[in-house]
Amino acid sequence: MTSGRDLTQLSGRPTVGGEQAAALLRHWGLRGTVRELVSERDQNWLVEIDGMPAYVLKIANAADGPGSIDLQQALMRRLGAAAVPCPPVHPTSSGAPWVRVGAHLAWLIGFLPGAPLAGVRDPGTAVFESLGDVVGRSAVALAGFDHPAAHGRDLQWDVTHAQRTLQAHVGAVRGRARQDLVRDVLAQVRGRLAPALAALPHSVIHNDANDHNVLVSGGRVAGLIDFGDAIHTATVNDLAIACAYAMLDRPDPGSVATAVVAGYARHRTLTDLERDVLPLLVRVRLATSVAISARQQRLHPDNDYLRVSEAPAWRLLEREDGFPL
Repeated sequence: MTSGRDLTQLSGRPTVGGEQAAALLRHWGLRGTVRELVSERDQNWLVEIDGMPAYVLKIANAADGPGSIDLQQALMRRLGAAAVPCPPVHPTSSGAPWVRVGAHLAWLIGFLPGAPLAGVRDPGTAVFESLGDVVGRSAVALAGFDHPAAHGRDLQWDVTHAQRTLQAHVGAVRGRARQDLVRDVLAQVRGRLAPALAALPHSVIHNDANDHNVLVSGGRVAGLIDFGDAIHTATVNDLAIACAYAMLDRPDPGSVATAVVAGYARHRTLTDLERDVLPLLVRVRLATSVAISARQQRLHPDNDYLRVSEAPAWRLLEREDGFPL
C-alpha cells in the first residue's frame, strides 16, 4: 500500500482531554466551558463564555510546526482584511501566536455562526453562487501572497500529488468496480492532468472548501473555516474542491457546479486550460476523497468522521448519466 510513511498523519493527532483544554484558556485570559468538535487531523474545542459560543481552541497535529500555524494565521488575516468571511485570530494575553502543549501547538480563533453547507437541505442557487463568490474573492485576495510553509508540504490532499495518493490508496478500495473507477481517474491524472499542471496558474489556496468547512447563514456563505490544508498549488483547484463537495447528493449537481463557477467568475477569469481541466479536477478530488477514506477506514475503523463524505462522493462518481460538469 505505502512505503510505511504515515500519509494520513493521523498518528500525530493530539489527544488532549477536556479539562486540559479548558485549562489552556488561561493563556488568553479566558474562563469558559469547552466541547470537542469533530476533526480529522487536529483537535478543535468550541469555547463557550457565559453559555454562548465565542471561540475555537485549535490544537494542531504534531506534524504541523510553527511554520504551518503561522501560514494559517497569515492567510486568515489576509482574507479577513479583504472582507472574506473567515475567523479572526486571537493571540495570547502576552501577544504570543500560540502555546506549546507537549508535541503540539494550541491557538485560538473566533467562533463564526452558521450551519455547515453539508447540513443545509436545499440551499438554492444563490447559496452556491455565494460559495463561488467567496472562493473567487479568496483567489483574488491571495494573489501575490506567499509563505515558506506553503511550499514543500508532503500533503496527500495536494492535487500535485494526486497520482501518488491514488496509487497508494486504491488497493484499500473495496469492490472491483469501484477500484476500476479510481484507477480510471488515476489514468486520467497520468495522461491529462500531470502534463497540464505546470502550465496552470499557481498560488496559495485554502485547499479544503468542503461542505463541512463552509458555513451558511442568511441565505449566503457566511464563513470559510479550517485552513490546515493550505498550500501553494494550482489556483483553480480551490474552485474544483468547492464544486465537488457542493454537488454531493444534490438532485441536479450540474446546475450546482454552474452556479459555483458563475460566482467565482465574477472575481477571477479562468484561463482556457483551467476551464478544460476543471471537470477532471473535480473527479480527482472525489476519487482522492474516497481512496483516502478507504485507507483510513482500515487504519481507524471506529472513527466515523474520517468517512463523512465517502458515500455521497461514491454516488456522484458512479452516476449512470455521466459526470455532470
